[in-house]
Amino acid sequence: MQNWKKSVVTQLELGQRIRQARDTIGMSQRDFSDAVGKDQTAISEYETGKRKVPAVELSIFAQVLQVPVSYFYEGDIQADDLDHLLLNEFRKLPNLEAKQVILQMVRALSSLLKQNSFPE
Repeated sequence: MQNWKKSVVTQLELGQRIRQARDTIGMSQRDFSDAVGKDQTAISEYETGKRKVPAVELSIFAQVLQVPVSYFYEGDIQADDLDHLLLNEFRKLPNLEAKQVILQMVRALSSLLKQNSFPE
């Protein structure tokens, strides 16, 4: 039986994860606030845990920050989520040639990692 207390995320933890995701993609607080339609003060208060993040906003935040909603609760991105994120980015590539180049790069990296006994 799962201990539900371990799955509870505080407002501060949630805010820290929002900020971490924002920082990871290099988005300023102002740009994020514009993208989600909130004022910058609200975003600052979300990130510091001073204001409760409405649950309905999390899907919008996740989309803008390019993370799955589960990231805000679990704090990490699962393998299936990474597959989904990678596929979404791949689909955004402008043409077939760009996709072929990226595919070659991924294959080369995969081969290199296998040769160097990178853990699976």
